[in-house]
Amino acid sequence: MATGNVDNAPLTRLRAGAGLHAVGSYQVAGLPWLTASFISQDTTLTCSFPYVTKNITVAVTGAAAVRVHFADDGESGNSSNHYLTIDAPVAGNSLSRFTFDAKCKKVFITEANSGPTGVEVYAALTGIPTASMFPLTGPGLDD
Repeated sequence: MATGNVDNAPLTRLRAGAGLHAVGSYQVAGLPWLTASFISQDTTLTCSFPYVTKNITVAVTGAAAVRVHFADDGESGNSSNHYLTIDAPVAGNSLSRFTFDAKCKKVFITEANSGPTGVEVYAALTGIPTASMFPLTGPGLDD
């Protein structure tokens, strides 16, 4: 039997699991997570996921744009310029959406100061526990 570690334990006893740097965790289909909500002016929808995400899709279903950010900017979501604005749907479309290919354990959605709106969120989850995820801080996120 092959050995290769310091204790000369058989390699067959080593088992890789889900982790932030385990490629397989992101290659398989994600566990679906869904929510829909109405966001009133000056409020923030916080989506806290039970596992680290593989990707997140945010769809605007109402008449006003939303801002999506990965750091909590408080109630207004406007204290920094670290967000992506998803416009309201144009005439003839039922929604406007954007997909983020990102690993995180939370995402924050605020209305973009243009009135209340509807939003739907879909996330593909990995099997990685959120306790394994590092805090999302630094340039482009919360500085």
